[in-house]
Amino acid sequence: MNDKSDKNQNENYKPQDNLNNNFDDNSSEQFSKLEDKFYKQMEEAEDKLDKKFEEQLKKNFKSDTLSQNPMENKKPEPTFKNAYTDKLNVASQKREKALKQGTNKYIKYSSIGMEMIGSVLLGGFGGNWLDKKFEFSFPLFTITLILLGLAATFTHLIMQLNADRKAEEEQAKKAKN
Repeated sequence: MNDKSDKNQNENYKPQDNLNNNFDDNSSEQFSKLEDKFYKQMEEAEDKLDKKFEEQLKKNFKSDTLSQNPMENKKPEPTFKNAYTDKLNVASQKREKALKQGTNKYIKYSSIGMEMIGSVLLGGFGGNWLDKKFEFSFPLFTITLILLGLAATFTHLIMQLNADRKAEEEQAKKAKN
């Protein structure tokens, strides 16, 4: 009985082996056909994308050179971004012109108060932290850093005043000549 079952099993394996051999031959042919088809479709897709890209470029930039007719050279339509940046540019130009004329000198010095407050706060907190870190009973770092911050602020103020004074003197000399 074992001989018959072994024989049946051997017969069952043979058709499968034949099937695998047929599949391997067919699969390589099918694979090469699919591969060729894939590359062909990829080339077609690339060509379509290239054409669309070129059309979009032509649509956005009608030509690289300006035409000879000035009526055809229209300015781009204003967008929110262009209008906003134009307004900012005009405002900054007006501010610079006013500062050069000296009409808004006080605006220049309005930040000095904030600088003093900032330097005192920064020096106070930083000095307090250092005093705690090094365990000083006397607030040595706090007082030192506050005074250094104030000194730096006053130095900055004096430098600005000297620069403005020199600029005014130069303008007066130019006016006389």
